[in-house]
Amino acid sequence: MRIAVSAVGEDVSAFGACETIRLYEDDHGRVTGQRVVPVEGAPVRALERSGADVLLCGALTGEERRMLAEDGVLFTSDVHGSANAAVRRYLGTAIVCDPSNNCNYCGHKTECDLTHGA
Repeated sequence: MRIAVSAVGEDVSAFGACETIRLYEDDHGRVTGQRVVPVEGAPVRALERSGADVLLCGALTGEERRMLAEDGVLFTSDVHGSANAAVRRYLGTAIVCDPSNNCNYCGHKTECDLTHGA
């Protein structure tokens, strides 16, 4: 599985404000590789090119949620802290992606009311 994290520097950021997509290759709960993809233009295009299965980010707009869902990318927002720590929490199931792509923090299917993760 390929896990993407929207980031500014080493930290998780709102998807629309990210400077990079940090990609982690997962093999049964163990990170086997990592690389950083610069975002030039729309972050959703960089994510599409990365082949990510999952996105961890600070916040998503309703339009970003729709586009990711159409691409079949599972996502969760309101993630914070370092990207490395976020991936460890995700792999340890402290962060859960909802298969229906609801925000696992507030349950909304569209733009999240919460802005503290942005």
